[in-house]
Amino acid sequence: MDFRSAGCDACGACIPACTVSALRPPLLFRDWQAQIGAQCLAQQGVECRVCGEACDAAAIRFRPRLGGVAQPEISPSACAACGACVGVCPSGAVSMRRA
Repeated sequence: MDFRSAGCDACGACIPACTVSALRPPLLFRDWQAQIGAQCLAQQGVECRVCGEACDAAAIRFRPRLGGVAQPEISPSACAACGACVGVCPSGAVSMRRA
């Protein structure tokens, strides 16, 4: 799955558009989860909350850090694996992985 250009809201439009019939309903990504890599700007001391702002499920929260920048944390139970957080990350730190 490639979420660099957009996330997935499971609308199903990709199913008829797939020329090799590789997709079938329902589009559920329960075995996938977002992860944040070391190139995350917040982890480098730069204030950034873009991934959390893009997350409609509120699965990405930012834990305050005394004397530093708040750090992102992903709630596995809240993550819908939609990938909306991937493409918006300015440093490419967010990716999807199989849980």
